[in-house]
Amino acid sequence: MTATSTLSLAQVRDELLALPQPFQRGAVQDVVERLEPAPGELALYLNFSASGYTRTQFYHGPLYEILVLCWRAGQASPIHDHAASICSMAVVHGTCSSEVFHLKGYGQGEGPQAGETAKLEPAGSASCGAGQVVTVEGRDIHRISNRDESGEDLVTVHFYLPPILTIRCFDQETGLCQVTEPETLMPRL
Repeated sequence: MTATSTLSLAQVRDELLALPQPFQRGAVQDVVERLEPAPGELALYLNFSASGYTRTQFYHGPLYEILVLCWRAGQASPIHDHAASICSMAVVHGTCSSEVFHLKGYGQGEGPQAGETAKLEPAGSASCGAGQVVTVEGRDIHRISNRDESGEDLVTVHFYLPPILTIRCFDQETGLCQVTEPETLMPRL
């Protein structure tokens, strides 16, 4: 990546608006891979909490939303899907762990409803450092965590196209499916 090809977060927001509809996973990832936040651009959106990772809104529109997620060491998302959305996640600081799961007995795009159970099968994992991008789509099931043993914080920027209203979360032990509305914070002004 050359210095001239990078984009600030505000520029990535604008580039995504220029993409043809419906959004395509590869095109979204191509834009997000150019992200290099401008100095201080994330300052209002960095909200760390000892009780769990946080999601702070950078942008919300009818076609997509952008959230800045902050993770202390040891914090993890639930195992979840992304409804009908593409999610492109850029690691800005630290190292994230991404675990992928499959639902045994279900076809691609299928799965249990709230209150039903399913068997989760680990399907792979990867570590991603600053500057790397992971893109998942719709019913892809994964968990993101900050497993850094040195105590380093993790900052990721997530692009949800379209915005996510509800997601399916899964209990790893029982496979119980719950439908939840993710909690999103507003920036500190």
